[in-house]
Amino acid sequence: MHHGRSRSRRSPVAALGLAALILVAGCAAPGDQPDTGATDPAPEQTAQPTPTPTPSPEPDPEPTLTWGPAESDLAAATEVAEQMDDDELAGQVIIARYSGTHPGEAAALVQAYHLAGVILFAENITSTDQVRDTAAAVQERQAEMGRDWPAVISVDNEGGQVQRMSAESGDWTTFPPFAAAGAADPEAVSTAMAAMATELRASGVTMNFAPVADVSIGAADPTINMRAAGDDPQRVSETVRAALTGFAAGGVLTSVKHFPGHGALTVDSHDDLPVLDAGEQHLAERDLVPFADAIEAGAPMVMLGHIAAQAWDEGVPATLSPRAYEVLREDLGFTGVAITDGLDMGALTATRTSGQIAVEALDAGADLLLTPADTAGAHAAIMAALEDGSLDRDRVQEAAGRVIALQRWQAGLAEEAGEVDGGDVGSAAQAARDLSAAAITVAAGECSGELVGPRLHLRGGTSADWTAFAEAAERAGLDVVPLEEPADTSIRLISAGTSAAGGDVAIALDGPWQLAGADAPTLIATHGRTAGSLEALVDVLTGAVDAPGRLAFAVEGLPASACA
Repeated sequence: MHHGRSRSRRSPVAALGLAALILVAGCAAPGDQPDTGATDPAPEQTAQPTPTPTPSPEPDPEPTLTWGPAESDLAAATEVAEQMDDDELAGQVIIARYSGTHPGEAAALVQAYHLAGVILFAENITSTDQVRDTAAAVQERQAEMGRDWPAVISVDNEGGQVQRMSAESGDWTTFPPFAAAGAADPEAVSTAMAAMATELRASGVTMNFAPVADVSIGAADPTINMRAAGDDPQRVSETVRAALTGFAAGGVLTSVKHFPGHGALTVDSHDDLPVLDAGEQHLAERDLVPFADAIEAGAPMVMLGHIAAQAWDEGVPATLSPRAYEVLREDLGFTGVAITDGLDMGALTATRTSGQIAVEALDAGADLLLTPADTAGAHAAIMAALEDGSLDRDRVQEAAGRVIALQRWQAGLAEEAGEVDGGDVGSAAQAARDLSAAAITVAAGECSGELVGPRLHLRGGTSADWTAFAEAAERAGLDVVPLEEPADTSIRLISAGTSAAGGDVAIALDGPWQLAGADAPTLIATHGRTAGSLEALVDVLTGAVDAPGRLAFAVEGLPASACA
């Protein structure tokens, strides 16, 4: 399998400039014929025309990789990796999790195993300042180790249920699930993701494991579900592209996930190995579409999932499958960093040790190993495999070189994005609310004007939903009254476990498939239940704004929007 350089791409601007140079050279006046030392021709001979010199070909501009840096940047980074000893090399391809919240814990771990960096989970986060201190401690230790590239400080911040840094854990903005992005217009998505990236970078985070590129089957998908942008490959592709644009503008690295696609599976890879039993053509036409488009758009990282794609490598998780990496590199042309999903997940740990997983993943084609269950064991196993030759050193140097190039490139992205500080944390509130507003979708009913009267009955939802909706309604001049009192409009909030039947206006707070059993004349999907989502919903109900969204997931019998 090929692991080296990929197809180089000349930028359109450079190509046009080169064509213009050649055109000008071809139209230039003929030059003098070179002196060959021959005498003047005899009078009776006819003089031959002076040939036009062939212009020297303009050298091609330096090839770039699909995700930004020049190949010389990658070559320089690989040279650094080639100078590393086995201890350093083994660590440079690992992002580890750690215990506790003390900044020194993370810094010590990075130094002990020469790690690429660490990931923050909920148990590592107590406040915004604490996260900033952790990032600063790790970067200080990175500099002391003589490295001229930033360490990875990473997090899972997709929005919705997978959002380690939100208003619940600090001063960060809470974002709706990525399904809201799938229901919104691309501009709102890019703006929101740029704002999220700004908050993350202001907290010291350099890498975010988002966006989700899985095409989900919706309600039957227990793992991805609302984490996906929808059930249509083209819509998901469009949304992922917009998210990548926003994250890059904010100066944070991203990783599209979970290749080759987790959205059509009913087994959670945290627990067991899901099997993607689809043919090559089906994969190409559905699951792989957003990944191919993301690569074309310049995605710097692709995360491989613990998914056995039967068409490629029967029974073998993509993270450990040489064929999966071959498809990613050769068929889709990816030249960035291939990162694994968490190596501490049940799909792998049920049958292998951390050391076995680490070596097998690198040998198959992984560049960066995320969260081995046993960091020390994975590190030691890589060193041992390098020493006995069972793991090719060139393969690991290639991987480490890509990771170093990625980390250096992030520093450039951050510089282009501009300086940030702690005051930028919380600054994304308006962008997150705008994203929620752009996702509000009327699937049945009137498309403008007041949809409710001033006095409301409220049914369904959770107590938290009731409180948030009532507060937003009261700020808009509406009054939520007890059920025994007369009201103008009956509102039904639909969430998991609550009935969809009844009411004048039925509102799906989670997946739009919740509207399937609703019989109200007005049907609305919010694609989220954040405070911003409910505020945007009330604006639509009062007629202050029209609902611009379209359903991220198809619902039988309903249009994508009644107002399109």
